[in-house]
Amino acid sequence: MAEVETRTAGSSVRIKLNASFWRHGFCVPFSEDVTPSSLFLKHRHFLVIDVETQKLVQDVGGWDHIDKLGISVACAYDSKTDQFLSYKENELSKLIDLCEERLVVGYNIRGFDLPVMVPYGLNPSKLDVFDLMYDLEALTRQRFLKLEAVARGTLGAGKSADGLMAVEWYKRGEIQKIIDYCLQDVKVTRDVFQFGRQNGFVKIQRSEENVTQVPVQWN
Repeated sequence: MAEVETRTAGSSVRIKLNASFWRHGFCVPFSEDVTPSSLFLKHRHFLVIDVETQKLVQDVGGWDHIDKLGISVACAYDSKTDQFLSYKENELSKLIDLCEERLVVGYNIRGFDLPVMVPYGLNPSKLDVFDLMYDLEALTRQRFLKLEAVARGTLGAGKSADGLMAVEWYKRGEIQKIIDYCLQDVKVTRDVFQFGRQNGFVKIQRSEENVTQVPVQWN
């Protein structure tokens, strides 16, 4: 692992790079090349994001085509302003601009939310990203950890609905219901992230009897 110095807005920050940086041959590191602690040091503020789609995965031919899902609503929490934000499909350029100014945080955003945003002009290589699910999977060696399990274990409460219902609301034109649900997902993700930052651990609850405490380094 090596250290390099980067300059942002007139200031310099030393960041630690993973071995992946030396393998791809580009002169600028991608966010996956940077250790999490370096990302938190580099960015004073973060943006928690979540998107809801117009279609289901089976409607577009499977997971290889999620760029065709379309976005109904995207929501975010901006730590700089301490505000929750919502964006309809025709407003997504505003969210994309904000993503390029913050550390982008979310749950499975690398595998879902960010690829779904690409057709709207998002360039993931321009972003610094911290994905809670990917970090927890690396720490626990468990795949496909659900946000619901992490939220219930850590916060004592889970999500309010699911993406299937959000697609049904879109078909009915009930956009405000999607916004409310998406904002709740953002709040849950933010609260899990903040809990981990403040306490140095989160908990995963798979059942009433199966609760696991996982040490994290999110600051």
